[in-house]
Amino acid sequence: MKTGLDPGILRHRLYVEAPYEVPDGVGGVTRAFETVGLVWGLIEPLGGTEILAEERLVQRLTHRITLRRFAGLTAAHRLRKGARLFDIRAIREDTPARSYLTLLAEEVLP
Repeated sequence: MKTGLDPGILRHRLYVEAPYEVPDGVGGVTRAFETVGLVWGLIEPLGGTEILAEERLVQRLTHRITLRRFAGLTAAHRLRKGARLFDIRAIREDTPARSYLTLLAEEVLP
């Protein structure tokens, strides 16, 4: 079945990272991430805002990311491209063959 998407446009190498928690020694936990896969995707910027967080201005950029289907991917995962981190906000399977995913992701810049 034809999907209508040219796989050649998936030119960004993205690492899929899954969260895990490590005890901090005082009754709490620290969240960390480990790499669980590598995918190729297309990152398309959508927009951005500035907010005041922790007494400083933080830029939040939104992106649409298209990638090949990755089994088990949830909004708890994140994507990494070099030093850039993308928090997944929504996932949609919108191709007829369901072989690609479209993600709404947020990148937080210092």
